[in-house]
Amino acid sequence: MNKPFVSFALLGLLLGGPVYGQEDAPATDDTPAAEDTAKAKPTPAELKAAKLKKKSESLKVKWYNDEKKAFKDAKKYNLPVWVLYSNPATCGVCQLLDKNILNSRQLKNAKGLFIGFRSTSPLPKYGCDKGMPMGALVEPNGTKICNLSYNPGMTPEKYIEQITNARIRIQEGKDAPIMLNGKKIPPPPTN
Repeated sequence: MNKPFVSFALLGLLLGGPVYGQEDAPATDDTPAAEDTAKAKPTPAELKAAKLKKKSESLKVKWYNDEKKAFKDAKKYNLPVWVLYSNPATCGVCQLLDKNILNSRQLKNAKGLFIGFRSTSPLPKYGCDKGMPMGALVEPNGTKICNLSYNPGMTPEKYIEQITNARIRIQEGKDAPIMLNGKKIPPPPTN
């Protein structure tokens, strides 16, 4: 009767040891540390902020006739308000603003840009009271950023660029890069 032959190499494999002739490999721990694998879960406040930011970025331009509602949404979405003293029914230049800028394809397709507030009455607290059309970009807290009135030589893209810079200032701070001719540039150095 023949006895089965089992090699030492096979026996080593079966028992979980090294194979005959192989050098022992150094033990390595390729598993990431527990703190690396456990990602910090966002807080409810961070989740809400991220959700609002995403909504803000997809928000189409909306015009309000009610100042309180406009600023409420501006605060909610952290967007600038384009305050506009204008009445296209009685003002020919206001009609041009509507036709060439406000109803342009570029501005209508823009998302996450601004909240609009249009009034047919003067708005002296924003400097929009000397004639029509007169406008200003305003932070959600009511602080005026700059004038933004109708200029027949400006294209919709230039208006969008000015509004984008106001949004960047509000959302990222005064030291954030700004847009110039369609490119982000760093702010000038402060001395």
